[in-house]
Amino acid sequence: MKHRIIIVGRPSGWAKSAAEDFAMRIGGFSEIELVHVKEGARQAREILEKSEGWQRVALDERGKAQSTADWRREFDRWERGSGAKTAWVLGGADGHGEGFLQQCAVVKSLGPQTLSHDLALVTLLEQIYRVESWRAGHPYHRE
Repeated sequence: MKHRIIIVGRPSGWAKSAAEDFAMRIGGFSEIELVHVKEGARQAREILEKSEGWQRVALDERGKAQSTADWRREFDRWERGSGAKTAWVLGGADGHGEGFLQQCAVVKSLGPQTLSHDLALVTLLEQIYRVESWRAGHPYHRE
C-alpha cells in the first residue's frame, strides 16, 4: 500500500521526532509520505488537491473506532481494491467540516477520547506501522 498523511500544520518537538521515526519504520514495509498544509481559509481546498486520486480517509471524532485487527482486515481489502493509495487526513484545531467529510471514502476515529493534534498524528502513524509490520510477518504486533 501507499500512504499519504496529510496534516494541517506541522508537528514540533517530541511529536516531530516520533513522526519521523514511525515514517522511517513504515517505509520498510510500504510507501509513505507526510504532506503538510497550512491552516486557514484554503486548507480544505488544498487537502482535496493533495488527496486527488487517492482514497481519502478522514480522522475525526465522529468516525468509526476499530480494533487493530479490524484495521488490518481493512488494509487487506483496500489493497485488493481501489484503496491501495490511501490519503489519511488530520484536520486542524477545529477538525473537519461536514462538507469535507462527505468527500471522504472513510471516516475513522482513533477512539472516543480527545487527543492533541500531535498525539493524534503519532497514534495514526503507530497504527499504520503496527498493521503494515503485522501484514509483513514482523513480530511488532502481538495478538
